[in-house]
Amino acid sequence: MIKEIDQLLQHWADQINRRGSRQTSVLGKVAEFGGIPPRNTGAPGSRDPLGLGEMDEVAWQVEQALCDLPDKHQVMAHEHYRWSGYSDEKSRRLGMARQTYYDRLDRLHVLLKSALQSKRCKLNAG
Repeated sequence: MIKEIDQLLQHWADQINRRGSRQTSVLGKVAEFGGIPPRNTGAPGSRDPLGLGEMDEVAWQVEQALCDLPDKHQVMAHEHYRWSGYSDEKSRRLGMARQTYYDRLDRLHVLLKSALQSKRCKLNAG
């Protein structure tokens, strides 16, 4: 595993999991803020139709790089980072042995690092 990529993926998962826990109903927002919730501070005309909030820039870059990877690696990112790491049950459900699970996780790190570097090069060139 690549420590820096592991930290980025954990941050990405924390951002996604946190967004999903935000209140979206009017009554839920009143309860969350103990009264009238603050107004949207986004740019005029901007909106969040699902009421999920926004990812920070780092998590967004990870999300975009993950979208460039094959599906099996995207699934691994979600399974491992969003749903509490390795478990024997998860490994069985995914149809792979423990070593295969960790080999695929390692491959995810290598591919994601490459995708992030590629995106950075494109941003610097553009």
